[in-house]
Amino acid sequence: MQRRSLQARRGQHRRVATALLALLVLAGCSETPSGGGSASGDAAGGGASDTTAADTSGGDVTASDTIGVAKWWTCPSVSGSAPTRAAGCEAPDDGTYGCKRAFVGLSHAGTNYTCNRCLGGDPKAQGTWRAIAFDSEDPDKPLGNNLREQLVIDGNTWHLHMRAEEDGKLQEVRVDGWYFCTDAVELASQRIVFVTTAAQPNDTLGWFSPDVFTGELLTKDGNLLAWGMHAGFEVDWIGYRNYCKVGELIGGKACKDPFETP
Repeated sequence: MQRRSLQARRGQHRRVATALLALLVLAGCSETPSGGGSASGDAAGGGASDTTAADTSGGDVTASDTIGVAKWWTCPSVSGSAPTRAAGCEAPDDGTYGCKRAFVGLSHAGTNYTCNRCLGGDPKAQGTWRAIAFDSEDPDKPLGNNLREQLVIDGNTWHLHMRAEEDGKLQEVRVDGWYFCTDAVELASQRIVFVTTAAQPNDTLGWFSPDVFTGELLTKDGNLLAWGMHAGFEVDWIGYRNYCKVGELIGGKACKDPFETP
């Protein structure tokens, strides 16, 4: 893929931020970042030039079969071995909470990232989530731009299905990726690194592949989640996008799959 300018890539992310303006502030969720899963790829300016074919190849579906959603992905099989962890890396949580993509490290801007505090992903963020407005957290409240969005956290992988109006047209995209938790000895913020491995169609609603960006996952009461993100690797903070957990009651109202409801 021909790499575009950093300005163009950020512009795409900002269009997403505009489309989701109603979602871009804190949702009253826990202020403590939750962990995530694994990555490889160059994150310079938000791109991912080192992402290999293994990042998007299919693999055996594991415990993610129990995620409770119509899946359009399989767990990625990855070649390579686990990196030798830097001195001082926090001992990782090696639990299995769904799809468990192997962690082979990350190389970015001349720095090798070897720490991963959560090899199996964030246990609190697992499941299928629906985008909701931050002000009311009302699952029945329509979102701007005819937005419908479903986010699935499956082990240490993430998957997005989004439909919204842009430039007067209704557009739809499915996005796949994986994530890992950094450590203060290698990244002071200890944020999660998110890697985008597929966007179909590519360059739709601001999503493209390959890409790498940093962010965090914040959960509250097991049924609300806020996904905070930068437009790139620790640059251009966009804000938070807020979700309810599909199948749960939010303020006495059911949080339903946005693509199965009118």
